[in-house]
Amino acid sequence: MPQLINKYRIFIASPSDLAEERAAMNDVISELNITYGNPNNLYLELLNWENNSAPGISETSIQHIINNDIPVYDIFIGFLWMKFGTPTNGFGSGTEEEFNIAYEKFKADNNSIQILFYFKNAVPKSLEDIDVIQLSKVRDFKTKLGEKNTYYWEFTEREELEKFLRLHIPKRIDQLRELSTKISKTTHQIESNLESTSQKSQIVEIEVLETEELGIIDLDELIGESFQNSRYSLERISEAIAWIGGEMRKKTKEIDRVVANNHNQPISVKVQRNIYNRTSVAMNDFANRMEVEIPIYIESFENGIDYLSKLVNIYKTDFDNRYENQLDELDTSLDSMLTEIEGALEITRGFTATIENMPKVSKDLNTARRNVALKMSDFIRKMEVSISIAGEVHKSIKNR
Repeated sequence: MPQLINKYRIFIASPSDLAEERAAMNDVISELNITYGNPNNLYLELLNWENNSAPGISETSIQHIINNDIPVYDIFIGFLWMKFGTPTNGFGSGTEEEFNIAYEKFKADNNSIQILFYFKNAVPKSLEDIDVIQLSKVRDFKTKLGEKNTYYWEFTEREELEKFLRLHIPKRIDQLRELSTKISKTTHQIESNLESTSQKSQIVEIEVLETEELGIIDLDELIGESFQNSRYSLERISEAIAWIGGEMRKKTKEIDRVVANNHNQPISVKVQRNIYNRTSVAMNDFANRMEVEIPIYIESFENGIDYLSKLVNIYKTDFDNRYENQLDELDTSLDSMLTEIEGALEITRGFTATIENMPKVSKDLNTARRNVALKMSDFIRKMEVSISIAGEVHKSIKNR
């Protein structure tokens, strides 16, 4: 049966170098409509120039057409990376103009809109993609955000941004819901409120998506399984690091022993190559093991965090925080896990630095060393992202 639900419009603004991130917003909003929207009688609508504007002509600027086509929204989300964009009348780019419009709306009524801004902090595929002038404009704009009390975040890859948005969008919509006046369910009051608030938070009648939703018992089990799998995987990774470290120490002692037996005279190239080749084999075996183990750890941990985020949301929305003890237990468990991960991260960083600083003695060893360093650097980056995401969930538990 149709239900009356609140619709919140989300407008995204960015230059052309963030097309991948713009496209990813469709999946994020679709998922949030199921995991966050349905339980709270909300519907999120994504607005962008690709789908909500159209060809036209303006006496002032092309940007003016987009501004007129998308005049009303509740959440403004901006992305910037290396390009600032094409100047418009009075502004350095379309993105800056769109942000300024949202900012002026906030100043006029800070209960009517929320602003989220993200900067991509990643190295481009080619140095030719870097435009120093454009990059300087991005940095200047970042400084201006601080002056306007706009708290921004940074991300390195699309997947990280998606995880941030899954947490940040519900948080800001909840803030709008808390600040806005409750809208009556009667048709007369709906029309009156829409007229007086300029369609700030529209009420629409749509069919609620019928999905198989997980409850607190299901999520609790999935969290336990996911985090247990991630712990086991992290233990195996730590054991593998200890093993390869031991193998490298053995080879160093073997070289010292050969040199000593040779009365400190230079040892033959053949003997050296034999030792270094065996070291290379061990390092490649380690890298192959990491190639299998790292995705298991990352997937298990991130699944656990996603399930945990959903569970916290259900406790807050469905049970009005009546499960304080359960939330405290989740908070303590997450705290403990983060401490373990941060400890493992420090060990991994130290090990990776040792590998990267190894002297270049043979082609095979250099290749193996680079193979291991790349695998571990990727692991470090993914662990840092996981810790950042987990930290957001940690905050959401604390701020209840």
